[in-house]
Amino acid sequence: MKLSIRTATLSTSLLLSSLVSFALAADNETPGDVVVPPQTASSEALNLSSQAATLRLAGLDFYPHAAGTALYDDNLLISHTNRVAVTELTLSPGLTVAGGDVAAVLPGSVTLGQLRSLLDNSLADDGSKPQRFIAIEYTPDLNEFVDHAHFNNVDDFAGLIAGYALSRLTLRLDQDFKSEAVKDNLVGERVTIREYDTRIRLRYELTDRTYVEMNERYVNFEYEDQIFQGYQEFRNDDWLNRNFGDKLSAGLGAAIGSVIPDATANQTYEQALGRAAYRISGKVNLSAEGGVDVREYDQANQQTIHPTFNMSGLYQPWATTTFSLNAYGREEPSPSAEQNYTVYGLSAGGRQLIFSRFHTDVNAGYNSVNFAASSSGGGDTRTDGFYFARVRLDYDLNPHWTASVFYTRNQNDSTASEFSYNNNIFGARVTWQY
Repeated sequence: MKLSIRTATLSTSLLLSSLVSFALAADNETPGDVVVPPQTASSEALNLSSQAATLRLAGLDFYPHAAGTALYDDNLLISHTNRVAVTELTLSPGLTVAGGDVAAVLPGSVTLGQLRSLLDNSLADDGSKPQRFIAIEYTPDLNEFVDHAHFNNVDDFAGLIAGYALSRLTLRLDQDFKSEAVKDNLVGERVTIREYDTRIRLRYELTDRTYVEMNERYVNFEYEDQIFQGYQEFRNDDWLNRNFGDKLSAGLGAAIGSVIPDATANQTYEQALGRAAYRISGKVNLSAEGGVDVREYDQANQQTIHPTFNMSGLYQPWATTTFSLNAYGREEPSPSAEQNYTVYGLSAGGRQLIFSRFHTDVNAGYNSVNFAASSSGGGDTRTDGFYFARVRLDYDLNPHWTASVFYTRNQNDSTASEFSYNNNIFGARVTWQY
């Protein structure tokens, strides 16, 4: 009975956390990640409750998974004038290998995304999460375009996560790599990118209510076409956090970072930060993190000051219904040399269980993207307004198979007309997890 209760708790927590991840979909969007996340919350809940035996060899647990997607895209190149409509077929086989206590905590199929959601976003208590573990995952997307074979490509996604918890000290390592063709609103076309993202986290419990946290991060973002500018970023942020009872927690922090664009002078920044999280009667979870970003540029006698923030809310009035709301703001280097951009966005979503096997997801949002010169030679500025709306219906055939149909509408309205476009995507997807 205790195991079934804990499993139900974890299932609900992962359902909620998947909505957070979906709401945070970022600037580089492809048909795969815009429309259907690699794992749906409904399949996560069923997998967790199934308590299926794992494939185990030499002390490691193996979790194969696969997905097939067919979609129609009426503007693959997100062009203002030269619209190219395509039918795309994608096969996505993948494998997750885990060691440690992952299988003991998550009794069903596991992917890296599910494990991270449980560790980072779920409402489950720390004792119900893995404590000492390592997991790696690789998933390629084999993309074939009907009648447009010159667009055929293979996208690669790989990741690693490892954690080790002592009585007071917790260590965590995350490493991600992706190489994929994406629709990039920043450059106004379909491009191939490569991204390496390394994160190291340390948490030390000073008392049963107070803890310190140190986070290190390195990002290397590259465009295959070197006409566009990539960058490297080194970041450190440190926090002092306090739990005020079971419902409220808060913290104060500071961050410093260095951004090294490929073709532009370096940047440094300092941030004063605060955070808070509040839970209300198990149905409402509110969290906010934000502060001020002060940034300096090597080739300009100027300094910029912008807010940086990420706020989210989850509301679950009934076990079958969940609503989410997210707002965010940040500054990043632009693909165009000697420019940065700031993005401020708002997204909202809802998820509803129907007849025990059907799930509906509705999400919509808006991003305001403002480009500005980071040096005296930064060129023209522009402002984009990006809108999106996404609707998906999932059907859980059994604990291992999920079928989905979906529709996505994207629209970008820019002060530079060549970056304006609209895009409609219709499709279906079948997902299998061992």
